[in-house]
Amino acid sequence: MNLNDPFGRLQSKHEKEYESLRDSLKEKGLNNREDAQALLEKIRQRGIWGVGIIVPSSLLLALLFWDLRAFILLCGALAACWVIKTVMNSRKYVTRYIQEELMDRNE
Repeated sequence: MNLNDPFGRLQSKHEKEYESLRDSLKEKGLNNREDAQALLEKIRQRGIWGVGIIVPSSLLLALLFWDLRAFILLCGALAACWVIKTVMNSRKYVTRYIQEELMDRNE
C-alpha cells in the first residue's frame, strides 16, 4: 500500500493515460526506435517553447496590468507548471513505450 496513493487512483489514471498514448502511437505507425527518439525531442522542444511563451507573456501582462499582477503571475506560474508536468509525463510514457514495445523489435 502506497501512502501517497492509498486506493491506487493515481496509478490507474497514469496507466490509462499510457494505454491511450500507446494506442495512438501504434495507430500513427510509430514502430521504430528512431522515430520514438525524435518524438521525445519534439516533446521537449514544445515544452521549452510553451514555457518560453508563458513566462514572458505573464511578466509583460503583469507589468501592463499592475493592479492584477499577483493574479496574472499566479496564473502564469500555474500554466508553466502544467506545461512542465505534461511534458514530463509525456516523455515518461514515450520512454516506457520504447522500453516495452520497441525494444523487442530492435533486438
